[in-house]
Amino acid sequence: MVIYFLCVGIASVFWLLNALEKQYEVELSFPVRYTNHPKNKLLVNDPPSHFTLDVKSYGFTLLRYKLSMAFSPLVFNINEFGGESMEDSSRSNYALSSRLFRNEIADQLSNELSITGIHPDTIYFQFDRIVSQKKKVEPAISFQLKKQHYQYESVQVKPDSVIVHGPESILDTLKTIKTVAQHYKELAQSVQRNVPLQEIKHLEFSPKRVVVQIPIEEFTEKELTVPVQIQGIPDSLHISLFPSEVKLNFLVGLSRFSSIKSNDFEAIVSYEDILTQQDYLPIKLERVPPHLKAVNLAPRRIEYLIEK
Repeated sequence: MVIYFLCVGIASVFWLLNALEKQYEVELSFPVRYTNHPKNKLLVNDPPSHFTLDVKSYGFTLLRYKLSMAFSPLVFNINEFGGESMEDSSRSNYALSSRLFRNEIADQLSNELSITGIHPDTIYFQFDRIVSQKKKVEPAISFQLKKQHYQYESVQVKPDSVIVHGPESILDTLKTIKTVAQHYKELAQSVQRNVPLQEIKHLEFSPKRVVVQIPIEEFTEKELTVPVQIQGIPDSLHISLFPSEVKLNFLVGLSRFSSIKSNDFEAIVSYEDILTQQDYLPIKLERVPPHLKAVNLAPRRIEYLIEK
């Protein structure tokens, strides 16, 4: 019985050796690495990550390849296969037949393999032109203020614009570039931070960071007395106002407290309201310094007496 199995084993070995000495045609899948993209262009589609090759060789060689767990990637030189004119051309889409680069692929394989076919038979490339555009920076900032503290100016970004380098199709639809999101709690003073810009695939920024400033100040209450003026009164008339002054009450930043004076404001009543025989004239504030909060005046309406 042992002799029988031994004979069968020897016969199988001779059969296998005889089979491996014959030529066969099989399919082998190789990974692909794409290199040398046209300058000032970006590949925006995904060409095949593997090529399936129909190869012909002896059984020993094919068995060795079949037993290999990973093949070295085939290098696909886009400019070489597509021609240098791809860099200068305004075209964005190309279709290259696999037959054009059979010899280049064969040179990257063992000379024991003979290529009889390549799949896919056509490789498609879609490019986008690389351009530079200037874009405004939008601060992605949120914050909470401590009580009695106020934001006295808008959030500042320096520089307020950056140069963006990337595919034209992306830049043409992009309105602003945002900073990385920042959140602050209980702010009691101004904040200045060097903040990176949010990354966007295929885009490069110059500069890559900006300075964000949040102007915060503690406010305090101040009261002033402001004279009331009559707008549009004829020279022939004299009108007395009761009262002739109003009190203004407002919140102002500590840094501006001493600099705000009564003559920074203008409180007026209109002679046109007198012509309509109104008993009380509404007071309007025509001039108010910037950066004040909660401006109130008292009284809001006053009496008058026409003297001829």
